[in-house]
Amino acid sequence: MVSVVTSSSHALGTQLVSDPRVDLVSFTGSTVTGRSVMVSAAATVKRVFLELGGKSAYVVLEDADVGAAAATAAFAVATHAGQGCAITTRLLLPRERFDEGVHAAARTLAELGVGDPADPRTVCGPVISARQRDRVESYLRLALDEGGAFACGGRRPPDRERGFWIEPTLIVGMTNSARVAREEIFGPVLVALPHDGDDDAVRIANDSPYGLSGAVHGGDEERALAVARRLRTGTVGVNGGQWYGGDVPFGGYKQSGVGREMGVLGFEEYLESKVVATPYGGR
Repeated sequence: MVSVVTSSSHALGTQLVSDPRVDLVSFTGSTVTGRSVMVSAAATVKRVFLELGGKSAYVVLEDADVGAAAATAAFAVATHAGQGCAITTRLLLPRERFDEGVHAAARTLAELGVGDPADPRTVCGPVISARQRDRVESYLRLALDEGGAFACGGRRPPDRERGFWIEPTLIVGMTNSARVAREEIFGPVLVALPHDGDDDAVRIANDSPYGLSGAVHGGDEERALAVARRLRTGTVGVNGGQWYGGDVPFGGYKQSGVGREMGVLGFEEYLESKVVATPYGGR
């Protein structure tokens, strides 16, 4: 039997998490709420499985087709209007080819624009609510306050009076210490950052409280794989490789969560080991 309980009250979730009759809690959502789930679950020492936030990096190496890679990263951040925990929202470009990558990403985002989510041609629809739109806009203002600039986007579309719209946006002029490069925005916002080679790219990518997903794009596959192995993140796509699948464990490092879903590891999250001993020869 499967029971589905829905409620707009936070009290119901709190009761389920703290109730001693509940053996395990599986939660998907923000890292802030995930911390609260862990605190409440600790009172009864129940197991928790948490799939939380992300600020994943798309690392482009200098021997890659930088334009194509940057365009791919831009397309990804526009899907679901950026409302996906595993979306790569930091674009790490080689410093000597930074302008080339920014131009390609900005052009792609501008061409995608926003559209009716019921239209199969639409890539970027609206965000989920007025509250989320306002939150994304607060980060856009923060980017300007911190000295950043918009290579494209950065506002509500002027031709969309109704709905919760944000133009696909590319932020430049920031470092990885900026809040827009460290905090999960959950909107169609990409932050472009320069790097000075493989070691620097790995350092920047790993300099994050999150570790959910990532991507590496390079001309030499072995080199790209070597960089991918150094990223402290649960999943990494190399040169367009798609890691998502029903048999592939998904989850994150650090503050991106605890445990894995899907695959054998995901199934085992819901199981306990038990040993039963009998005398020799007994039944």
